[in-house]
Amino acid sequence: MNIIIGILVLGYFILAGYTLYRGFSVKDLKDMTFNGAGDAFSLCKILMTVGIVTGIWRISGTIIAFVYYGVQIITPSLFLLIAFLITCLLSYALGTAFGVAGTAGVIFMTLARSGNVNPIITGGILLSAIYFGDRSSPISSTANMVADLTKTDLGKNVKGMMKTGALPFLACLVVYAILSFNNPLLAMNKDQINVLTDSFSVTPLAFIPAAFILFLPMLKVSVMNSLLASIISGALVAGFVQGAGPLELLRACVLGYHTADSQLGAIINGGGMISMLSTVVVVLISCSYSGIFKGTGILEEIVRHTSKLSDKIGAFPSMILVTLLSSAVFCNQIVAIVMCENTMGDYYKESGRTQNQLAMDIENTAITIPTFIPWSIMCTVPCELLNVEYSSLIFAVYLYAIPLVNWVRPLLTERIRTLTKFA
Repeated sequence: MNIIIGILVLGYFILAGYTLYRGFSVKDLKDMTFNGAGDAFSLCKILMTVGIVTGIWRISGTIIAFVYYGVQIITPSLFLLIAFLITCLLSYALGTAFGVAGTAGVIFMTLARSGNVNPIITGGILLSAIYFGDRSSPISSTANMVADLTKTDLGKNVKGMMKTGALPFLACLVVYAILSFNNPLLAMNKDQINVLTDSFSVTPLAFIPAAFILFLPMLKVSVMNSLLASIISGALVAGFVQGAGPLELLRACVLGYHTADSQLGAIINGGGMISMLSTVVVVLISCSYSGIFKGTGILEEIVRHTSKLSDKIGAFPSMILVTLLSSAVFCNQIVAIVMCENTMGDYYKESGRTQNQLAMDIENTAITIPTFIPWSIMCTVPCELLNVEYSSLIFAVYLYAIPLVNWVRPLLTERIRTLTKFA
């Protein structure tokens, strides 16, 4: 992530230099920067709160409970399918791909290797699962950013993502069920599970913090209030069930959970507000780009070209190209999201499309496509955490089914309407 921040900072200074060269004053540059970054402050508040949740869930044993009880229901012939479903549930509850890859993902990869299950296939399945929540969870940083930029309702966006992601998810269930039967778990090394249970009191009470995140948004409770409910309940579970003291809780909230046990730490260490600082910095710099693009008029030229392209090949294919170019250059989802909204937003309005359609198309391109850029952090970080080769992406069905299905489906629908009309 530090490399990405360095690239973004370098890009900012190049852009700032070009802005001054164009005749704008230092004050103009400052105003453009703060106007762009200012749009992201509400999002940054949510991101920092999510960081607290990730620390609380570790110290309260919530993540441990997901993995422990999930492993109990695993049958050898359904290992891969169950690993996918459990990881999807955890990623939806936690809203972070990297955090889930480094916890549940590590454990399932260890079980797969010890049980002679193909690690390339397992890695691809876990990549699908960790990005399921990163795309569609109400506490996902990307979902909140898309809603914030497009000025749309997060709850409606989540429902839309579930709808547009239903067919790819069903495809995953079919493909992964077949792969599970053909790659059964031959043995189960529970050493890592034992490490977890030796250090935490595993109890269904640990699911309470996750329940608030999973169900309160369905009752139209705001994301922030759902997060606060999860934090409070998690602190109570950590204190009364796990025996954590006030200072330990505070440290987990701010600096994340850390233990001296190397085996346990390799799986569960992390989280806290500090874990979100890099993401917040990336968001602020990316949004400052947006402010400069708009203030200098640079964006107008880019919009003009993308509008012409959209007229020729369609809005969704153009969104795919914008995503590929921006994520290839800046190596992350966040700039891709900003660029998609900045370059395609006006075209969607002028062509009669709604802001919700814009939000859905961004979700169906800018969230999953950057994972296929080998040098993007969306690809390198989870692959490194899971210790798998990039070839695992072949089996990450969900990641390429999302843009593919949502590109083809409108074309097929229009074709069917045309045939019906002339029938």
